[in-house]
Amino acid sequence: MRSLYCIVYDIRNAARLRKVTKIAENYGLRRQKSVFEAELSVSELAQMKRQMLAVIAPEEDGIKIFHLCEACEARRTGTGSGRPELPDRAWHIF
Repeated sequence: MRSLYCIVYDIRNAARLRKVTKIAENYGLRRQKSVFEAELSVSELAQMKRQMLAVIAPEEDGIKIFHLCEACEARRTGTGSGRPELPDRAWHIF
């Protein structure tokens, strides 16, 4: 079963930032500079977290992942570009 997640990060080092961004791009859709939405299975979420943890410096960097439950999704509001489909590559298990 897949769930929707919001991934937010603040990475201080440019090289680590590029690596974490590339990882996030492999799993989800960029919403803002350091904000992604991804629909992930439990195993995909665990894999993405492992990949990110292997890159970051926990004493300097931060990653937050928010599970967006169905009730939260139903209450979400906003304006603008809508909600495009995630690219096919976001569904691949690496």
